[in-house]
Amino acid sequence: MDRKLKVSIITPAHNEEEVIEHCILSVKNLLLPNSETNVKHIVVADRCTDQTVDICRDANVKVLIKEFLGNVLDPVTEAVDFGVNNSSGEIIGKLDADIILPKNWLVEMIKYLDNGIVCVSCRIKTRTGKWWLDLLMWLRDINYRITPLGEEPRGAARLINRKFLAETGGFEYQWASWDTGLDQKIRMMNYKSLLIKNITALEYRPSLTIRRIIRKQIKQGKARKRMRVSLLRTLAHSLFRIRPFVIWGYLIGK
Repeated sequence: MDRKLKVSIITPAHNEEEVIEHCILSVKNLLLPNSETNVKHIVVADRCTDQTVDICRDANVKVLIKEFLGNVLDPVTEAVDFGVNNSSGEIIGKLDADIILPKNWLVEMIKYLDNGIVCVSCRIKTRTGKWWLDLLMWLRDINYRITPLGEEPRGAARLINRKFLAETGGFEYQWASWDTGLDQKIRMMNYKSLLIKNITALEYRPSLTIRRIIRKQIKQGKARKRMRVSLLRTLAHSLFRIRPFVIWGYLIGK
């Protein structure tokens, strides 16, 4: 894209003091498609009680304070929507607070937003600084690439066409998972969400534990049930992606 472009990167953050500084620095170091591109990083501080807000302000990043929690199934959906409604970029970036972007992320990703492709994401690799967990995460990453289900778009680092959100009503608060809900809407509207396989961002989670992994899988299983993903598809996801607690969450979910 050679034209003038405005990009708003939204980072929802709930008590992310441990990791958000790395995320902010990676955004500041991004290469731009051209000299006319303007990138604004906006952190939505979602009911934070730690030093997240101070860290962001010290780094001269715009902070939106969100102190409420509405009637939503997924607080991230509400936080991202809050950020979108208080931004002006024609391209919306959604970036998790624990993500470290490669310098060429924006340059490589943005050129795919065209011809019916309204959302693009990249590969994610997770590291914790604990060798045994890093080995487990590495095996999981390999499994994502070879599973018969194929790789699915990830929600941690995306670019979204604002025009698509405006034309289709944007994010919906009944979504149990913002990225799964968005991808379903994209398919229903006959648009495309694309995974860019030659770009990989780092998810850095030093506080990650087995207990948190299990809890997240159960939560995601419950979310799939709320979104009426079929039992068979969820079982295949749980087996082929080696995420056994997803199916457990689905079975006990309401």
